[in-house]
Amino acid sequence: MPSGPHRYLLVTHIPFVRQDCGTVTVDGLWARDLQGLVNSFGQIRVAAPELLPTDTLTTWGPTADNVRSQDGVTFAGLPSIRSRRDVWRWPALRRMLRQEVAQADLVHTSNFFPPYVGLSCAHDFAVAQGKKTLFVIAEDFQDMLQWEWVRESKNGLERWRRQRDLRRLDRRVAKSARSASLTFLHTPAAVTRYRLETRNGIAIRQPGHETEDVIAASELNNRCAALRSGQPLIVIAACRHKSLKGIDFLISAVALLASQGLYVEARIYGKGESTEAWESLAARLDVADRVHFGGALDPGPAVYHAIRQGHLFAMPHRTTDFGRAFYDAMAAGTPVLAFRNNASIDTVRDGVDGFLAPPDDVEGLADVLRRLHCDRALLIRASQAARDRALFNTRSQWFRLRAGWIQALFDGPGESSI
Repeated sequence: MPSGPHRYLLVTHIPFVRQDCGTVTVDGLWARDLQGLVNSFGQIRVAAPELLPTDTLTTWGPTADNVRSQDGVTFAGLPSIRSRRDVWRWPALRRMLRQEVAQADLVHTSNFFPPYVGLSCAHDFAVAQGKKTLFVIAEDFQDMLQWEWVRESKNGLERWRRQRDLRRLDRRVAKSARSASLTFLHTPAAVTRYRLETRNGIAIRQPGHETEDVIAASELNNRCAALRSGQPLIVIAACRHKSLKGIDFLISAVALLASQGLYVEARIYGKGESTEAWESLAARLDVADRVHFGGALDPGPAVYHAIRQGHLFAMPHRTTDFGRAFYDAMAAGTPVLAFRNNASIDTVRDGVDGFLAPPDDVEGLADVLRRLHCDRALLIRASQAARDRALFNTRSQWFRLRAGWIQALFDGPGESSI
C-alpha cells in the first residue's frame, strides 16, 4: 500500500450502470481489475460513461458484477456517447472531466476507442494542471482494429475513412505516451510500437491468477502420468468466438490429423459471432465427435478448471494482441500452442512452456500436435515449466509492482519505492 493518500482518478470508456441500492454494475473482469487496483494502491475514483438502468450493459467477459463504494471505488457518471451524432454532449463531458481532474493527484487514462477518443482530453487537462499522469496502452489496437474494423469496411471510401481515423488514433496515443509521467505498455506489440515515444515506459505482463489458482503439483503429476500411458491429446481453447481468434485453424488441424489416423480432441469454450460457423466447420470436416463446444465460462476458477482438463491450450490468434489467457494456461500447467508473431514470441518460450507454429498454417499446427503426440516427455517438461512460471508470476505481484512505480512518481529524490 502506498505511503500517504493520493487522489487517484481513472478515466475510462468502459460503461457502468448505477443501481437504486447504490451499487454500480460493470463488466465482471473490469470489476476484478478495479478491486486489484484498490488492494494495491488505495481508494480510486472512476470517471466513465453512465448508462440508464434500462440500457443494455455490454460486457467483454461472460458476466457483469457489482461494485460498492465501500469496496474503495466511487464513480463519476459521464454522458454516454454512442456515435458522432452525440457531438453536442462533449462540451458538458469536457467540463465534468476538467472538474474531476482538478480534484485529483494522479490521472490515469488509456488508449481510447471511437467514439470515446475525446476522453483523452482528461490527460491533456492533467498535464496542463501539472498533475501526475499514468497512461496505459492496453492492447495492440493497431492490428486489432485493422482486422476487426478496417478490414470489414463496406467500400473503398469507408475503408479510407477508417484508415484515416486509425492514423489519428495512433498519433493521439503517441502524444499521450510522450507527455505521460508514466506509461504502462501491456502487450509486446505495444512495446515495439511505442517504447521510443514514452519518456517513462514500462512493459507490463500481468496475469489474472494468484498462487492459490495454480494447479497442485499432485494434480499435474497425475495428468502427466496419464500422458505417459498414451492418453489422447486434449487441446483446450477459451476465447471470444471471433474470426481473429483463429479457432477454425485448430479445427482444421484436428481434421488433418484425423485423416492421418491420429486422434486429438479439442474442447472449445466461449461464445460469439463465429460459434455457429465453427460448429458447422467441425461437422463438415467430420470431426464433430472430437471437437466439442462447452459454452461460455465465468472468469477465474471455472476457466482454470476447464484448462486443467487438457494437455495444451490453443491460442492461434491471427493478430498481435496477446491476452491474459496465456497466463491462465500457465496457472493450469498447460503449455500454450500459438501462431508465431510479435506478441507470442515475446510471451511464449518456444519449446519451454509453449509451442509456436507458422502464422495461419494448418499444417504447422498439426505438426506441433503430431510432435507432442510422439514426444510426451517434451510435453510433460513444458507443462512443469508452465506451472513453475505461474507460481512466480501472479496478479497481486504485478499490482504491487505497478503501485510501487506509481508511488515513485510522488516520492522525492532518493525515496523511490521501486
